[in-house]
Amino acid sequence: MEQTQPSPEHTARGEKSTTETLYEAMWGLPIPFAVLSVLLYVKADNDDWSFGREAAWWLGLGGWVPLVLMGVWAVVGRRKPKRSTAVASAVLLVAACALQFALNGPAAPWH
Repeated sequence: MEQTQPSPEHTARGEKSTTETLYEAMWGLPIPFAVLSVLLYVKADNDDWSFGREAAWWLGLGGWVPLVLMGVWAVVGRRKPKRSTAVASAVLLVAACALQFALNGPAAPWH
């Protein structure tokens, strides 16, 4: 049986359960996707590497997968997300995709 509430010992010491720690950390998972997407685009653009531009798009779009999955986890589990990390993740993904579109629109997967 999975423990959903922290044990009284954890609560008394102010410690979080492993599930709670994982839940909070997972909200930040899209941040590396956004950063790596921009870095890959810059590298591909400087070296005129067309595969790299497309890969940068897929990496940026792939960053939305963990964010959506965490949103589903939050809704199903009726839990509140760690707002600061969730907002930072979404803002960085939007910024990375907007930068990609502004500078590299023709390499987008839907073109």
